[in-house]
Amino acid sequence: MSRVTLKHLSRSFGPVVAVRDLSLEIPDGTLLCLLGPSGSGKTTTLRLIAGLERPDGGEVWLDDDEITGLEPRDRHVGVMFQGYALYPQMSVLDNIAYPLKVRGTPRGERDIRVAEVARLLEIDGLLGRGVQQISGGQQQRVALARAIVQRPRLFLLDEPISNLDAVLRSTMRAEIRRLQKMLGATTVVVSHDQLDALAMADLIAIMKDGVVQQLGTPDEVYDRPSNTFVARFIGEPQMNLLPATIERSDGQLGVRALGHRLAVTEAVSGPLSAATRPDVTVGVRPRAVRIHRSAGEGRVVAAVYLAAPEGSRVIYQFQIEGERLTVESEPELRLNEGEEVHLELRPETLHFFAPGSDGGARIA
Repeated sequence: MSRVTLKHLSRSFGPVVAVRDLSLEIPDGTLLCLLGPSGSGKTTTLRLIAGLERPDGGEVWLDDDEITGLEPRDRHVGVMFQGYALYPQMSVLDNIAYPLKVRGTPRGERDIRVAEVARLLEIDGLLGRGVQQISGGQQQRVALARAIVQRPRLFLLDEPISNLDAVLRSTMRAEIRRLQKMLGATTVVVSHDQLDALAMADLIAIMKDGVVQQLGTPDEVYDRPSNTFVARFIGEPQMNLLPATIERSDGQLGVRALGHRLAVTEAVSGPLSAATRPDVTVGVRPRAVRIHRSAGEGRVVAAVYLAAPEGSRVIYQFQIEGERLTVESEPELRLNEGEEVHLELRPETLHFFAPGSDGGARIA
């Protein structure tokens, strides 16, 4: 497969900037997920790599070959579109074989390669059927087979499982990951769903307004989000972001949030001390907050505002000093609306950002 390098890519549509000075490298054999909300530039980036869009500036490289000016058919990439783009009048076999046919691959070789990829994806029993006679999940496998059969240098998948139901999506996340590792294929996947990215990707590039906000492994973007946009976009339920103020008491640094003083670790004391202004944003994951029925040092009194059981967990919203705090709990703990409890926000679980709810940079 191939290493992909994007150098200062830009693309605008009239006054709308879709991709802004984007540079990143995708190592050989890596599955990169371009993740972001609608309009963030992720699909335009994929189309620039595929050659379906031409950049206003910048370069696209595969290994040591610049392919910026090449036609899509000359780039040796396999593309799977969100709507699968299957030919309804053709059989499953003919859909898979079509890209080989238009390139003039001999019939015997076409048949061998189609049979191989059909067995790999466990659709060899469907080859004689029309694509309108098979399920959505099976159509998804046919579209994947059509991309794989070309033996491309690079796979590009645009929202490959967004049309599937929740149960099948979970299955296909694992299937795409398995196939990608089996083939050793450098792959770029576009998704708006952070669960897709966390489950499938080696690297995640989180995009907003045509700019990569953070590039990292799933653990890196979850554990150390680069700014408040990433902090809210990665993780479900979303990270709580709370206005806070840095303060000192008896020579000890802390922050005041939710009407209480919260302790901080030594590791973050330095960066907080160096902050140029006293106001910060504190982030805390819902699953990091501990619920207690009794008071204790550093615990915050809170009243249950809303309880939402979800089978394997319960999502609570607590009312504290005019703020709402979302907390994830084990299903065994059942609290009633209006009930008062005590919440523990442990110092080692807190994140600190520059003030601002949509892009404040990480401090510690």
